[in-house]
Amino acid sequence: MIVCFGRICVVLFLAMALLGSGSAFAASADADGPVEKRPEGFDTPELSRSRFLGWVRRDLSRRIPGEETLIKQYLDEWKFQFETLTINNRIFAINIDVDNKYPYDITLLDEDCDGIYETKVEEKPGQQRVDMAIPECVFRVSAESAR
Repeated sequence: MIVCFGRICVVLFLAMALLGSGSAFAASADADGPVEKRPEGFDTPELSRSRFLGWVRRDLSRRIPGEETLIKQYLDEWKFQFETLTINNRIFAINIDVDNKYPYDITLLDEDCDGIYETKVEEKPGQQRVDMAIPECVFRVSAESAR
């Protein structure tokens, strides 16, 4: 799905997979597949040095009624486009486009909402898609946000 903000278009490849399964990002991978884990995390784009392009809300989970996922799109200082996915004010995924073509090339996932993106999925054309559940931590509303 493509949502346009003037001349900037947001590509939402996650919407179809998430709506179909309720909690998956895409379909499966083998042992030599595109998923890489690093406990210390992967480098992420710097929001403060990136230009905000626009946002859209989407219903990507059946667990929360309505359009619960806020997707914000940015252009980083090196002219790569990326987007953040947020539920309950917690950014849980970052999609990065390095070749300026659909779909996004890299997805970084924070599986425990600690701000460290320890899972990286780098999909290449012709590869089978990778199943990635929305982290449980985004569905728990913190005491801080309830104030």
